[in-house]
Amino acid sequence: MVALLVVLTFIVFIVVSSLLQKKEIEDSIEDLAVTPQRNSLPFPRGYFFSPNHTWLSLESSGNLTIGIDNLIQRFLGKVNSIQLKHGGDYIIRGEDLIVLNMGGKTIRIASPISGKIECSNFEINQNPQKIVEDPYQDCWMYLVKPTHLSDDIKSFRIAEKAKTWMSNEFSRLKDFVQAHPLQPALANSTLSDGGTLEQGIANHLDNNAIKEFEQQFLMTIDEDR
Repeated sequence: MVALLVVLTFIVFIVVSSLLQKKEIEDSIEDLAVTPQRNSLPFPRGYFFSPNHTWLSLESSGNLTIGIDNLIQRFLGKVNSIQLKHGGDYIIRGEDLIVLNMGGKTIRIASPISGKIECSNFEINQNPQKIVEDPYQDCWMYLVKPTHLSDDIKSFRIAEKAKTWMSNEFSRLKDFVQAHPLQPALANSTLSDGGTLEQGIANHLDNNAIKEFEQQFLMTIDEDR
């Protein structure tokens, strides 16, 4: 009987802990009920977006699923492999979390949160190019149990705020591309008035420009842009 009570108490504690963690996230985000819709800048419903272009989805367990957003997807060229950490590893916000290999070029993406990795999606290396087709849904990277979520979440965006921010980020990326030498054909097709940025920008930039892109777009920052 005592053992049963202990087990029931433990189960109740786990359920309450998960609910409190979920409530903490909801209380920290404004306009949570408004979910972004897919348009020219596709958004999945109910996702949070970090300033370093990773997305986060809250699971019922209180854990967070993490992947990359469509700005990185648009930037990428042919992806040969994706380096991930392993389940059980602890991560710290701002440290390297995802490494994308594209031939002789490498892109490093910082972690948007601190926590323990519960699961890593190594299956994406069976077809790493799939993240260029759709960086959401099946192309998640990690499931993480956060440890400092109340602090980390302050910089996240959702709904209309995320859509406005992403639109501004694509404009900022266009300015970044204009400031670096590109192959003429790409420059003419993507940077004319009203033009859009084509897929695979990284293919047309040297390693120094790639590093600048990492610093300006993929590092974890605290201030709003």
